[in-house]
Amino acid sequence: MIADGLVVTLAVALLLVLIALRSPIFVALGVAGVAGLLGLGGFTAVELVPLALVSQLQEYALVAAPLYILLGEALAVSGLGRDLFGAAHRWFNRVPGGLGASAVGASTVFGAMSGVSISSVAVIGRMAVPEMLERGYRPGFASGAVAASGALAMLIPPSLMFILYSSITGESVADLFAGGLLPGLLLAAMMIIYVVVRAKVAPENAPVDPDRFTWGERFAAIGRISPALLLILLVLGSIYTGVATPTEAAAVGALAAFVVTGAIYHKLGWANLRRIFVSTAQVTAAVLAIVGAAFVFTQMLVLARVPDAFTEFIVGLDVPPVVVMIGIMLVLVVLGCLVDAASLLLVVTPILVPAIEELGYDPLWFGVLLVVNLEIAVITPPVGLNLYTMKSVVPELDLADIFRGIAPYVAIEMLLLAIMIAFPQLATFLPELLG
Repeated sequence: MIADGLVVTLAVALLLVLIALRSPIFVALGVAGVAGLLGLGGFTAVELVPLALVSQLQEYALVAAPLYILLGEALAVSGLGRDLFGAAHRWFNRVPGGLGASAVGASTVFGAMSGVSISSVAVIGRMAVPEMLERGYRPGFASGAVAASGALAMLIPPSLMFILYSSITGESVADLFAGGLLPGLLLAAMMIIYVVVRAKVAPENAPVDPDRFTWGERFAAIGRISPALLLILLVLGSIYTGVATPTEAAAVGALAAFVVTGAIYHKLGWANLRRIFVSTAQVTAAVLAIVGAAFVFTQMLVLARVPDAFTEFIVGLDVPPVVVMIGIMLVLVVLGCLVDAASLLLVVTPILVPAIEELGYDPLWFGVLLVVNLEIAVITPPVGLNLYTMKSVVPELDLADIFRGIAPYVAIEMLLLAIMIAFPQLATFLPELLG
């Protein structure tokens, strides 16, 4: 047999080559994983893959994933996004860059229902960006606010990324949801502050909004989005009062989303029903294909004892743990530019979590930190899905403008990482309080 280290190196090299050739990520992970297993243990190692694969995909936590995707897809066709943006506009219109701040606010609320970042970008971006461009906002300023704030859906519960992290580590989904709430709201506030300050300092980015609204109109707008607020309360409230598990809450939330879309917005015709279920099936199939392929790849790494070797290496370093953590974060930021968020989470989690625990850190805190890294991954080229989603819903935008507009938000995300490393209680306070 070839030395294990050489086999792993060749498998990783094959993975990178397949990604560079633009192979689907699940194909790249699966082929590299099977090739590595063959090199490590021959056909005997590969024979165990189907059984292990079925066991992984039967993980109960994963049942919630298609349900939250279904919830988001049902709301995406409802017209609720328009009401969210309209309500936020009525409350933020007096501040500089009001439409940009409104887009961030609307994305925050929509993210608290969907859990999928590209859905948030598509729903809010389709309305907010054309409106901003029509009023003279610079393209980069307008698109950056929406593409970046769409990523909040990954951090603010319910989050698909937390469900995937739970399926690997066994951490409680409810605790992960609670851990992501305060960092998510803080990040939304930081984004709004940036928009307002940038519009104030450089008003050519965002002309003054001439609209004026009465307090009555503002509260009426809150009334129009009350179904969204009640839906968030229903899902999260049922989890934290102990009435339902996160998976059960996802099922109830999906059913409630259909009620909102049909009974309140009257958008549940056959065409929209087909769109909802087809889109849900496509996204779910893509996610589970990546989950399965990533599991094959990580099985190869486990067989080669890569997590153990990495843990020994990290623990043996003669540097403070916080320096190690900063180094890991920087590596993840670079990897996020090359690999999509879900694949990155599924591959690195089994390697990093044992080392993190040996360093004395809380795996729940690290899970939240990792998802913030994944937020950076979806807004950084060349792989950043939010950027291309933004381009697809507003085709007149230039990709170069989108890339320029997103750069300040990458810095904001990295600032949040620094804050969370300095103050881990930001992620652990609510889970401890609710536990």
